[in-house]
Amino acid sequence: MKTIGLIGGLTFESTAVYYRLLNDLVRAAAGGGHSSQLLIWSFDYAAALPLYLDDKPGYKDAVSEAGLRLKRAGAEALMICSNSAHMGAEQLAETTGLPVIHILDALAEAIRAEGVRRPLVLGTDFVMEGDFYLPSLKDRVDIDPIVPNAEGRKRANDILFEELAFGKVRPESRAVYLDLIKTAARQGADSVILGCTEHCMLLDQSHHGLPMFDSTQLHAAAAVAFQLS
Repeated sequence: MKTIGLIGGLTFESTAVYYRLLNDLVRAAAGGGHSSQLLIWSFDYAAALPLYLDDKPGYKDAVSEAGLRLKRAGAEALMICSNSAHMGAEQLAETTGLPVIHILDALAEAIRAEGVRRPLVLGTDFVMEGDFYLPSLKDRVDIDPIVPNAEGRKRANDILFEELAFGKVRPESRAVYLDLIKTAARQGADSVILGCTEHCMLLDQSHHGLPMFDSTQLHAAAAVAFQLS
């Protein structure tokens, strides 16, 4: 089994989800008492968030340094436990020389298999509005994504940073997201991308009839396929 280094801690909430998912998936695939062989670097959220918000080059450097630490510890591949932090994935691969299991590769493969073209994209404002995430996804798969309007984007972003980042899962916030999905469905959305790794705490396929692409689940499954290959 290959050893994967996890770069987490932009919030530890999703890092903990990754740890559970990776171990559950390896156990299911390999059977017996097997579990995932992992190394984890977890950022101090309070220190990393200002870099993420206001110093993107500094944040990319911090991600690369974490990757080097994991490589020195024995990681054979790396993954970043955050959608938006994949802005540093290319630099991470160049700096470490290790394979980076990319969340957008896993997401694009699932979208292509499902055959949808008009997904609603939910995530941080950087995911929904920035110049990295959606262009990089569209480079991988032919889609015409939908995002909420300005008010909807702000509400979704606030729920992520003020609630889910601190482990708060509120039914009222789930209702906000479901309203965004219903509005997008009326506008022609044929699916939903859960484009933040904390979203799986709040939403899953049972909450709405549109196909949901859980980026956390898809990313973890891709990592386990690599580990056991």
